[in-house]
Amino acid sequence: MSTPDPGLQPERTLLAWRRTSLGLIANGILLLASGHGSSDVRTGLGIVVLVLSLGCWAAVSAVYRHAKGAAVPALGQDRVLRIAAGLVLVVGLFDLYAVVTR
Repeated sequence: MSTPDPGLQPERTLLAWRRTSLGLIANGILLLASGHGSSDVRTGLGIVVLVLSLGCWAAVSAVYRHAKGAAVPALGQDRVLRIAAGLVLVVGLFDLYAVVTR
């Protein structure tokens, strides 16, 4: 019995996670730009968002690199998905704070 061919699904999943991370990075940059010179809170939030976004990018890339030799890359690991979803939620809350306090 042969192993199932995952096709391009793992590649598409990796690209989707990278797009999400890139959007989070853009949010961090915008928070930094909006807080530059006026608000230490926004600058701090921008730095935190950038660090978390880069961490999300690195985590997803590491999972993909680790599983690349396997038959099916494990991009659906529960821990990575929970961390990434939590990061998206935290960034959303930071953005909501930035909009409300504007």
